[in-house]
Amino acid sequence: MKIRQLLMTSGCVLTILGTHASAATIFNGYAYVSTTTAGVDATWYNLNGGAQAQSLNGADLGDFQTSLWLGGQTGLWSEGNGVQYITMHYSISGDATATGTIAFDFQFYTAPNDQWGTDVNGANTTDKSVDLIAAHGLTNGNYNLAVWVEGKPNNIGSVWDNNGGANYNATFAVVPEPSTTALLGLGGLALVLRRRK
Repeated sequence: MKIRQLLMTSGCVLTILGTHASAATIFNGYAYVSTTTAGVDATWYNLNGGAQAQSLNGADLGDFQTSLWLGGQTGLWSEGNGVQYITMHYSISGDATATGTIAFDFQFYTAPNDQWGTDVNGANTTDKSVDLIAAHGLTNGNYNLAVWVEGKPNNIGSVWDNNGGANYNATFAVVPEPSTTALLGLGGLALVLRRRK
């Protein structure tokens, strides 16, 4: 009985220490997509934030022709340890597969929290982002996008915004440009007319 109580007490102490050691937290996380560039004409989605009209998880991002820029913003409480980096990770599956990361830039510090990434209010639109179509040579097709964010404070382990380990999952499609579709249609029409002659 004493051994069991000792193990239970030890477990409680370890839990408390573990909670304290990893109390750094990512909060107010958002992602955006744009057909223009970083943060410009962007549609914003909630990750673990709640200020946007829709969540990235389960979203249909739409159809894209030549550019699909992905970026985001997050806050990090680092327990006073400072911040090494904050990175958005992504994985693409479907008609092609790809993975990558986006290193967020520092925005500002208001004690005790850091803000990193492209400002959702448009104050910082120079942040790093990636054009998923150009970066990975995505061709016409249907795709799934998974996103999760890692924050690394100094001197302690990483903390995550990853939807409880399931990541934030969305879909999108790459479609032909209207001019390409029109050319293909004209080519098909020319073949039909030629056969009739």
